[in-house]
Amino acid sequence: MNKKPTGLLPAVHTPFDAAGDINLSVVSQQADRLVEMQCGGVYVGGTTGECYSLTCDERIALADAWFDAASDTDLSLVVHVGDNCIRNAQTLAAQAESRGADAIAAMAPCFFRPQTLDVLIAYLKEISSAAPNTPFYFYDIPVMTHVELSMVEFLERCQTEFPNLAGLKFTNDSLFDLQDILRIAPERYNILFGFDEIMSAAWAYGVRGAVGSTYNQFAKLYTAIIAAFETGDQSRVVELQNLSVDIIRVFQKYGFLAASKEVMKLVGIDCGTVRSPVLPLQAGELDEIACSLESLGAMQWA
Repeated sequence: MNKKPTGLLPAVHTPFDAAGDINLSVVSQQADRLVEMQCGGVYVGGTTGECYSLTCDERIALADAWFDAASDTDLSLVVHVGDNCIRNAQTLAAQAESRGADAIAAMAPCFFRPQTLDVLIAYLKEISSAAPNTPFYFYDIPVMTHVELSMVEFLERCQTEFPNLAGLKFTNDSLFDLQDILRIAPERYNILFGFDEIMSAAWAYGVRGAVGSTYNQFAKLYTAIIAAFETGDQSRVVELQNLSVDIIRVFQKYGFLAASKEVMKLVGIDCGTVRSPVLPLQAGELDEIACSLESLGAMQWA
């Protein structure tokens, strides 16, 4: 049986070596850290993982490394298989099913973009057909794909049109839509929320699973937010969520993806830097980030 992903699922970085090649030896270190931080699962090969900067073979090798690293853990493993090439997406989906993924996910193609739900649903069903026994999540991230279609209507239609759709990775800050989404077939659909900086708001609406970049470094902080929410300590929830926002502002100042990836060095895991066209940090900037995080009191949560 596939485990239903819940709790914190860090969207993990794809580690590179000094030459810019994929460095799979680091994956076991990443997995060990997620287990130590008591995360619920892992989200492999998504935006944080620079999926569209990897070859199909690299994505297959990366997923394989994560299957091996997570095999003896309680981590739910969700593999992002979306691609602008439908054949690549199907290849990735088939591999994920063959290795026993708990779920797969795919964002909308971002070059030839689906303009209607009819086109989007047909595209996603083509991918899912390569992994028919694996729960499928649509990764809604309009800020990156610029595909802005109603997820309320999408879920309503998919109840009959897409039988193995398991839910959404909802990287969308519309809490208005989130309220409606959570009321659609809640016994079937699982919603994984994708905005770290407003995770507590999603938790208040009933979300119980979240995928995010800053969980890689600061899972303890977000676990504390959840704990404060569960005990009804709203002032603590606000205090800790504000710290999350401050951390994210620091990352954004230097380029979020590059900063997030290189901050992994501060917690003892060297994932290297980013691939072009994303710009890497400049000399001295990691030290500046470290100083900013220390002044915020953030590193106690790392």
